[in-house]
Amino acid sequence: MEILRSIYEVAGFIVLIAFGVAALEGYFYYHFKCHDKPWFLPVALAAFPAAAVVAAAAVLGDYQFRLWFYFLAAEALIAAAFRYAIKGRHTVPYLLLAPAFVGLALLLVYPFVFEVYLSFHDLKLTTIMSWKNTGTLPFVGLRQYYDVFTTSPLSEVTFWALLLRTLVWTFTNVFFHVAGGFALALLLNNAIRFKGAYRTLLVVPWAMPQVVAVLAMRGEFHSQNGFVNIVISKLLEVFPFLASLGVAPVQWLSDYPLLTCTIINVWLGIPFMMVVILGGLQSISSSYYDAADIDGASYFQKLRFITMPLIKPVLMPAVTLGTVWTFNNINVIYLVTGQAGGTEQADILVSALYKAAFTYNRYSYSAAFALVVFALLFFISVTYLHGFDAAKEER
Repeated sequence: MEILRSIYEVAGFIVLIAFGVAALEGYFYYHFKCHDKPWFLPVALAAFPAAAVVAAAAVLGDYQFRLWFYFLAAEALIAAAFRYAIKGRHTVPYLLLAPAFVGLALLLVYPFVFEVYLSFHDLKLTTIMSWKNTGTLPFVGLRQYYDVFTTSPLSEVTFWALLLRTLVWTFTNVFFHVAGGFALALLLNNAIRFKGAYRTLLVVPWAMPQVVAVLAMRGEFHSQNGFVNIVISKLLEVFPFLASLGVAPVQWLSDYPLLTCTIINVWLGIPFMMVVILGGLQSISSSYYDAADIDGASYFQKLRFITMPLIKPVLMPAVTLGTVWTFNNINVIYLVTGQAGGTEQADILVSALYKAAFTYNRYSYSAAFALVVFALLFFISVTYLHGFDAAKEER
């Protein structure tokens, strides 16, 4: 019975999606085909806002008359755009793109707009019931943004300390991702036996579900039975002088949580960079290297003057993407340290943001915090790509 119930639920969801797509296509088809009719605007303004209000009432469970004004204003803008701007052009492309566009708007645009709204208001445990009952929140202006920079999102670490730690975390991980991936890509780009097998094995950490990979590696750093401490103990038996240098088994997860997270994340990120760089290396024509061999160039000269310049168009977007991913990577830190309000030694901006929202229930503060992180990432990405474009123009 449980299986049948699950099948019915999935089937019902599919039917609901299909009905929604059909209704959406019919809505846009009317606007494309009837935009030049004299009765187009009156019918559109009378029928569609009313249908939207009825649908909203069915979803929300109660009728909210004020929604009619919002839907009427939106329909007036859409109908005017179809009548005076679009004028029935490119009907098929727009109809094909409409479901994806509306879906992205619901999944991305609406949450972003709501987050901006929250950042200028005060939603927390003491105001959430008032918001539920009245639908309104106290307006506080820029106070949440001021609190982001002046108060700690956690109990011990300040925003500026978290920012510095996040920058160090991002730079360290991306550096080793690129260095390790580049070294492995150079090795695999040669004519070696079992290259396909090596490439498959090296991609496994990135290809497997990240939760499985991180938890498996977390067990290797266990204080007593972990592989890392066992290897250190065996090395001390073979090379006793290492003890005088301070080498000894340690409590990785409690004493060095950020270092542990960094090692695991480097292990996870190298395969992605290796695949990207290997693809770039294989796209470089061998004629460049043949000409360099004729001129007597050494391996490092070919690497410097041929490989590095030609790999940059592939490497720089991958580095930018890796920077954004690493800056926002809460998965490794959450899974390794068990982020339920515990240790703050490994927290970066996004993990502190998660705690502020779901451990300390500071929702509006977290919304402002998230927008600040978004602005930082946007600035870093634009600056990085602008510098890359300038470097290409100089060449």
